[in-house]
Parts: sequence; C-alpha cells; structure tokens
Amino acid sequence: MDPVSAVEELAVDRTPPVDGDRRGARLARRWLVFGWPAAWGAALGAALFLVARDAMPDDGLISLSFARNLAEHGQWAITTGIETNTATSPLNVWMLAALHIATGYRAVVAAAVLLCVSLALVGLGLRRLGGAPAAVLGPALLATSPVFTSSLGLETYLAAAVLVWLLVQAAEGRWSTAGVLVGASYLARPDLVIPAVVVVLVLAVTSRRRLLLALPLGAAVVAPWVLFSWVHFGSAWSNSVAVKWANGSWGGETLTVPGYWWGTFPGPALTIAATLVAGGVAVAVAAWRRQWDAAAIGLGGAAHLGALACTETPPIEYYLGPSIAGLATALLLVTARGPRWALAVPTGILAGCVVLSVAHGPLWAEGLAPMRQNIATVAEYRAIIAELPTDGVVMGGEIGSYAFYCQDRVPECHVVDPVLSDPGRVDGLVSRWRRFHPGWEVNYRYYRVPPPVPVRYRVDLGDPDHQPGDWPITRAPGVHQWGRLSPEPDPMVPR
Repeated sequence: MDPVSAVEELAVDRTPPVDGDRRGARLARRWLVFGWPAAWGAALGAALFLVARDAMPDDGLISLSFARNLAEHGQWAITTGIETNTATSPLNVWMLAALHIATGYRAVVAAAVLLCVSLALVGLGLRRLGGAPAAVLGPALLATSPVFTSSLGLETYLAAAVLVWLLVQAAEGRWSTAGVLVGASYLARPDLVIPAVVVVLVLAVTSRRRLLLALPLGAAVVAPWVLFSWVHFGSAWSNSVAVKWANGSWGGETLTVPGYWWGTFPGPALTIAATLVAGGVAVAVAAWRRQWDAAAIGLGGAAHLGALACTETPPIEYYLGPSIAGLATALLLVTARGPRWALAVPTGILAGCVVLSVAHGPLWAEGLAPMRQNIATVAEYRAIIAELPTDGVVMGGEIGSYAFYCQDRVPECHVVDPVLSDPGRVDGLVSRWRRFHPGWEVNYRYYRVPPPVPVRYRVDLGDPDHQPGDWPITRAPGVHQWGRLSPEPDPMVPR
C-alpha cells in the first residue's frame, strides 16, 4: 500500500470524533480522497499555461474566436459577422464561451481556466480508477506530452477529461451518466466517439451488460445539436470534415507514418512512440489480468489510432490526442495496480517529456511550441495585424490568429481565409466532398451557400526574399521568412 493510501485508510477507520470535530474530520477525509488530485491537476495546468501561453497554436485561437463571438455577439463565427459551420468541437466552444463571460470577457484567461479544470478532472478520475500513483503521474504526463503542450486552446485536454470520466462511470456501472459522457465525447470532437464506444462495448460484454443502454442515450444527448446544425447550418456535421478530407496527406506524409515525425520532431516523436508502445503492451497485460477497465480504454485508444491509420490524415499532432490519452491511461492503471517497479515505465516516459520541455525552454519564450505547425508566431501575427488596413476585408492564411487579434484591435478589422471562416469559400471544398460521397446528400437538404465575402487585400506569408515594408516571420527555429500585404486581384473568387 502506498503512503497516501495508508493515510486515507487510517483516516477512514479512525474512531469517530466528537461532534465539534466531526465536520473537520469529514473535510480532511474528503481532501485526502478528492482534494489533492484536483489541486495537483489544476496546478499543473496553471504552470503549463504560464510557460506556453505565447505558443498557442492557430487552431487554438480559432476555438477562442468562435467562443468570443458566441459569448459577445451570439454568432457561430470565427470572424465577427460571418457565421460558419467549421467548429470541430462544439463542447470546447461552449465551455470557453461560458468561461469567457465568467472571467470578465477575457478569452485567454478562459482558456487557462478550462485547461486547469480539465487536468483537475483527469487527476480526480485517475484517483478513482488507479489510486494515488495514477493521480500523480497521469496529469503530469498529459501536461508535459508534446502533443498536448502544443495544443493549448484546443479540445485536447477537455477530450482527455471526458474519456477518463466516461471510464470511471462505465467501470462503476452507471450507464446513464456514461451515456451523457458518450454524447459529450462526440461534441468534444467527433472522432472521440471511437474510443468512447469501445469503452462501453468492452465493459458491457465483460461485466456490465446494462451499460449498452449508454449508447442510445449518448445519441439522444447529441441529437439536439445535430438537428440544429442540420437545419440552421445546412449540415449535421461541421464543414471542417470536408476541409480536412480535401487536405489529405502532406505530399504522402500522413499522421501515422513515422518518417515525418522522426525527421521533423525527433524528440517529441520518441516520447509519443514510447507512450503508444508501452500503452499497447499494457492493454495485453490488462486483458490477461482481467482488468477490463484498463483494457477497455487502451483498446479505445488503439482503435482511434487504427482509424487514423486508415485515412490520409495529415501529420497534425493534436489529432493523436485521444489515442495517447487512451493508451496512456491504460498504462497508468496497469502499472499502478502492479508491482512498484512497474511504475518506472510511465515515470520514465514522464521524465523524457519533462527533459524535452525544459530543453525547449528558450523556444517557449519565442512563442514556439515543441510540435509547431504555424507559419508565424503569435507576437509576429500581432505585429502584422497592428498594421492591417481597415477600409476593406483582408484575406489571410492562418485565420485563428488574424481573427482573434484583429478583434482585439478594432471591430472594423475583418479578415477571412479560403477554407474556414467564409462559407462562400468553404463551399468549394464541401462541393468536392459531396461529389465523392453522393450517398450523404440528405445531409445537405437545407444547405444554402452565401456568396463569398468581397476581399480587398491579402497577406502572403513565407517568402524567403525581403522587400521594403515586409513583416518578419519565424517559420521554424532558425528559419526566418517574410510576409507582405498586397491588393486582392479578384476579390469575389475564392483562391
């Protein structure tokens, strides 16, 4: 028995105190069981945000732009005034919007709070499932994993919290709560439903057959949003599905092919591979020991990874979040329930992640995350946006940074991009998706396409040659290029 568990047992078994001390003893017991895992997770979230807040990815700022427009204007939009059905995670947007209001309309603070809450929930859930060792190592592993540290503002941490608590409720046989969390998994990000369904099916088959009721309940939870999206936006699912399908691989490089990762991010790739391989071994051990909860969530993570391998998903790191969360949780549960030396495996992976984060220290200060895909840093985007004209709409590339900091500057600053913020331009990719998937035409029964927003200027990034008036940008550590403003030659035609 570990020291914390021993203290908890003593606290539970102690002779009841006198009436005057009863409440204090009860609070102390609750802290021993619940308080410290939540505090530990929240503290890790706060520390991570302080370190990485200037390295938030562009997709994270897209989520914050959606949330701010929802909270302040009641619009489902990246750019104020232009509604678009391209938010991958409605749940993340809703949570950020609520916290945006609760924090006095400070969207970045809202992202920090949601990060802390998500890691606190992970700590609490793992304490229920695997005791003190899992509660200590689990949040720390997620808070230092390069996939997660490169995903601030996105739904990656929220999705991990939903998955862990789905496992808690399913393992304890609460099919109704598990059903709500199955629905939440889809709303957190649609592909998260893969590990969620696997968790329910494995535990239903192995021990708790009533748990199957969680699946139709989950569908009922999702149905109102799906129906609203279908009628209001013209598609039951986000148009980002068509965008990501059209993007395909990056010149043959896909998410689950190791070559790109080893060549581009060798340090992070090593920790990712170690987590996935060790988690796979843990699934086999869990099945052998009949630890069906650990086996279920590990198989869910593996199924998610397998689904990604069957597509031409480009190598964008945060897509791996559900796979890593599922397999890492399986590893933590199996090792926490085994001999003490087994904890050396997740501890070793954690040490590697910590070393990687510390070594990355100078680059954090420059706004560069460990697995960064953006063209420019947040500070560089702010400098560009400070000089953008306000007498017309500007076409930009990474729309999250433009839209978020443009709105900070003046309400008259409007920026769109070719693929996410303007439904008139997104329609080109949606139409292509529809041609290749004719069986889904019922989804577009209410689909109506507005004309593209007229554009007067465009910002081009990535030119290696410097011209007067250009903005400096940092494509990668040591790789410096330039961006410039030009007139848009054909403002009504998507490029």
